[in-house]
Amino acid sequence: MLNLISENFQLHASKIPLLNEGMSAQELDHLIYVDSGLSCDTFNIIYINHPELEKEELNEVLSHYRMNNLEYCIWINQENLSANVRSIFKDLDIEEQASEVGMAIKFDNYQYVENVHHLNIRSVADEASLETYAHVIAENWTPADQNVIDFYHQTANRYLDPNNSIKLLIYFHEGRPVSCVELFPTDEETIGFYGFATLEAYRGMGIGTTLLTFALNMAKELGYKNGILQGTEDGLNIYKKYGFKDYTTYYEFV
Repeated sequence: MLNLISENFQLHASKIPLLNEGMSAQELDHLIYVDSGLSCDTFNIIYINHPELEKEELNEVLSHYRMNNLEYCIWINQENLSANVRSIFKDLDIEEQASEVGMAIKFDNYQYVENVHHLNIRSVADEASLETYAHVIAENWTPADQNVIDFYHQTANRYLDPNNSIKLLIYFHEGRPVSCVELFPTDEETIGFYGFATLEAYRGMGIGTTLLTFALNMAKELGYKNGILQGTEDGLNIYKKYGFKDYTTYYEFV
């Protein structure tokens, strides 16, 4: 299951930039790094996928972001966060910023959840609804992060291409878009859930849980066997309630 989590995480970070002109994703011996062309650490990701990282290798990547004046972040799971990597981070003044739990669910064990509020959820189907989705994500910062809106505007054709099998969902509360999530597949068997976000004023109302169960229902209906996500501390009990198990921890560094 660890490999499924890692593979989906890495593919989610790199697939759209690889397909999109003006963006890129480069794979080195022990890491992959993404350049969205925007100064936004939401999309400019260094993903370290091996414990034998070399200092020169990471320095090369950091120089790329610095030369282009781009913000970025580093993600690594606990299996790859070796003493060697920690030493490199210390030498380069790289500090831990956050952590999330790498979780997975087998849909064979998941029972469909019925909820009348599922009717408040819409799938992104065109550029207008994708823009709405982008604004919900962006408005989780104050002020709203224009880079997020620009990213989805530039990559609209990729997200809307049915061949990529990406599903974006928006929850509407009394007609206002207030929450969203992305379903991103590795292949025909495994799908990841990313970007769970609910506007602050609408948290604590059960909206996130409703969106989660709708997304899980959809994934099972589509025939996926495994689901993965990175869960924050405040959502762990909900994820476990619906069948997710924790397998690793992901750390974010800056």
